[in-house]
Amino acid sequence: MKNLGPVILTLLFLASCGRQRMQDGSSSNSNTVADTFRGNVSLAAGANQGPAGTASNFYWRDSSGKKVSLSEMKGKTVLINFWATWCGPCKAELPDLEKLSDAYASKGLVVIGVSVDKGGNLLGDVSSFASQHGLTYQIVIDNDDVAEAYGNINALPTSFLVNKEGKIVEKWVGSRNDAFFKSKVNKYVD
Repeated sequence: MKNLGPVILTLLFLASCGRQRMQDGSSSNSNTVADTFRGNVSLAAGANQGPAGTASNFYWRDSSGKKVSLSEMKGKTVLINFWATWCGPCKAELPDLEKLSDAYASKGLVVIGVSVDKGGNLLGDVSSFASQHGLTYQIVIDNDDVAEAYGNINALPTSFLVNKEGKIVEKWVGSRNDAFFKSKVNKYVD
């Protein structure tokens, strides 16, 4: 029993090392672009909690290795959808999100899917799933920081609608359809 203290401290230290992030939100590992981006799917590089009512900023890398962030979307309406490949209700609404993204892009809407999938080949698995389902909008694979910054997502799908000023104006939990999405988005796009 006396020797458990050092063992527990060592385990806690090792666990915290695996989750350590650099200040700019990028991973402390030196990954190549190929390791972080495939098609329209990217691994999250980090997240920063926003003030109350404001969308938390999160980061990812694009296909050229450039850091992209939600804060760069100011001036646009953004729909952030937390989902997973194994989630039946998520799968049901993905075609409607794709249609919404296509129909409203010219009106200033950006759809970002945040996959909360886990596993060994995340980038490959989520990228294959997106390709098979015809998803062309940006998908970011959560590294647990993004879901945490958005209040620890407890149910899927969960979506947030962010206005042009970066404030969360709508949140809904559960699968929705095309008519619902359009009714919500129409209030905030050009």
